[in-house]
Amino acid sequence: MTDSYMQEQAEALAQHLRLTDGKSGYVEATADGFRVFVRRKWPGKPLAAWDGLPVEWHENVGSNKAANR
Repeated sequence: MTDSYMQEQAEALAQHLRLTDGKSGYVEATADGFRVFVRRKWPGKPLAAWDGLPVEWHENVGSNKAANR
């Protein structure tokens, strides 16, 4: 898997989670999987995996961190 592929998958995950307003959170691609940073507690059940890779959730992060892409 290339870096561009992981970045595309991170963007697709952000689209899927509707984290595209630049305020509520963002998705970061890592070598091991994906990290999701959101400002509030995620409603419902968080995804455990995306594209076969694990998703690590960070809820209730500060607004500066959630908006800082």
